[in-house]
Amino acid sequence: MKEVMIIANPSSGKKMAEEYAIKAQSVFKEQGKDAVIKITEKEADIGTFAREACEEKYEIIVILGGDGTVSGLGDALKEETYRPKIGIIPAGTVNNIARGLGINTNVQQAIEDLGNSVDKKADAGLINDRLFLSSISAGSIPETVWEVSKESKEHFGSLAYFFEGIRSLREEEPFEVTITLDGSEKTFELSLLLIGLSNSVAGIPNFFKDADYADGKLYLFGLKQSTLGEKISVMTSLFTEDDSLEDEKNTGFVATFKDGHFESADGSHVALDGEKGPAFPFDIKVLPSFFTFLVPKTMN
Repeated sequence: MKEVMIIANPSSGKKMAEEYAIKAQSVFKEQGKDAVIKITEKEADIGTFAREACEEKYEIIVILGGDGTVSGLGDALKEETYRPKIGIIPAGTVNNIARGLGINTNVQQAIEDLGNSVDKKADAGLINDRLFLSSISAGSIPETVWEVSKESKEHFGSLAYFFEGIRSLREEEPFEVTITLDGSEKTFELSLLLIGLSNSVAGIPNFFKDADYADGKLYLFGLKQSTLGEKISVMTSLFTEDDSLEDEKNTGFVATFKDGHFESADGSHVALDGEKGPAFPFDIKVLPSFFTFLVPKTMN
């Protein structure tokens, strides 16, 4: 068995990916582990390197990049019978997957923590035939997420999403969606639909306060058509002990499920881990304890 493969996306981490990869290589060397570095030149390289790591039975894959890069790795591994453990060096804009796993979003600290890590099983999600590791969202706000330019991400960081979100609140167009969760069907008129795997969504900790990456559940947040003031009130409820979100009759509501089907006549696309995802209709389900991640020992 080979030991460690480090896959680095050069467009992440303010274009310091190779430097970060070399530092991570040194951390593993101190542990007596050999680590090879693979630098991607195109998106498809992630899948090529991932399959190579599976075929040659590497113990660990370390992925350096943002949520889209990490989910791309996960998707490449979904059909493999042998999957290495995954370490994350969060070098993207939001780094929501790392946040949900308790991995430090400071790149230098995340690299150091690789030398003192433990295993953590984590669920994954499957939308149609595409794997995701963080969240899926639909509505005018999510649509702007995958339209944010790389230049804006690099210049403004997470504020790029904030600016686009505020603009979308003024331009929102609610959509009708029929949702079937674990066999129960209902229709809603929503401004925002969001589905997540962990407590962290859009870089916001405790968005789903009861969620955990290893609980075998998916979490849904629905926001109905409402005034700006009502939206602010609902979002505030997300970060308090307010139980009103458990009732789907209210403006905003939260539900848990394992298997779902979603239909909307407008046929719009969802945002998937910060990238453009599939269009309606779609099926979604949880894949319990699908991956093993390396997380800081103190966070386990």
